[in-house]
Amino acid sequence: MNKKALWIIVVQVLLIVVLIWCVAIVGRDEYESVQNDGDETIEGPSRVSEQNGLQVVKLNAATQKNSGIQVQPLQAYQYHGNIKVLGSVISIQTLVDYNSQYQLLKSQLALAENMLPNHQLQYQRYKQLNEDDKNISDKALQEAQSVMISDQTHIKTTQEQLRALTDTIVAQWGKPLATLITQQPSQGPLNDLIKQKKVLVQVSFPLNYEAPATDSVVYLTPIQDEVTPIRAEFVSQSIQTDISNIGKTYFYSAPADYLRVGMRVNVVPAEASSKSLKGVLVPNQAIAWHGGIAWIYIKTQPDTFLRKPVASDIELEHGWFDTHLTPGTEVVTHGAQLLLSEEFKFQIKNENED
Repeated sequence: MNKKALWIIVVQVLLIVVLIWCVAIVGRDEYESVQNDGDETIEGPSRVSEQNGLQVVKLNAATQKNSGIQVQPLQAYQYHGNIKVLGSVISIQTLVDYNSQYQLLKSQLALAENMLPNHQLQYQRYKQLNEDDKNISDKALQEAQSVMISDQTHIKTTQEQLRALTDTIVAQWGKPLATLITQQPSQGPLNDLIKQKKVLVQVSFPLNYEAPATDSVVYLTPIQDEVTPIRAEFVSQSIQTDISNIGKTYFYSAPADYLRVGMRVNVVPAEASSKSLKGVLVPNQAIAWHGGIAWIYIKTQPDTFLRKPVASDIELEHGWFDTHLTPGTEVVTHGAQLLLSEEFKFQIKNENED
């Protein structure tokens, strides 16, 4: 091999070494750039925040465009037909506990009231004997007086406890159910509920639905179960809210044969409801299901989206009928799941920080 060929080989080797060195330098810079970008993404500002106790998602206009977020105003809709709403079988354990407490206090009050007249007579008799040449000692007279005062104090205290307990029951369950406990009828809905012959069902009607009459009846069917509709009778208005926080709630009692606490049921009023209801039509593409509840994202500001529940009891051909939303409200019709994912990432990040 001549010197010229050897020189060419040496030059080629040097060029290859230089090229490899350049590739390594450039690759390292790109790798560090990618790592820095990843760190910036993790440490970037959160798109989820809280306003008035509610979580909102904020996306600027550029992000909305790149993510394909689309909104449209809700259209007014007038619904005709039989009203079909949802209900749930609720636990009455606290009501049962209150009933036991109330009956115990009533028994204690009755005992004290029965004992007081005897102790009053005894005190008067001892007083006369004491005044008649001390035929009874002062100590015995004082003891008789103490027993009488103790009865009076016990009666007063128990009466105050009964009033406080009644107020608590009214505040949590409403006056009609509280009356069932305080009056304790020998026959009636309360006894059937406590004996588990019947269950208490909370039904949620649309806000603009006429309040049911005291003798109204509805028919229940457990969701996803095929049984003959179960007749339920009106009990009272409910102070408690439904799980969906939508509509006005009322209590009904129904036989416990097929119903268990926690069940969700379809509810149809016995009377035909041919009157129309005014509301909005929520498109199917705006719904994001989570936790068994239908949600939508409302655009409250150009860069702010608020998640709210939607009534899912009246399904139409192209969406859901809702009575608590107003026409013209802008809702996300494309990208709702993306916004829900942003909320989940926010929750996961908070859990990791904790």
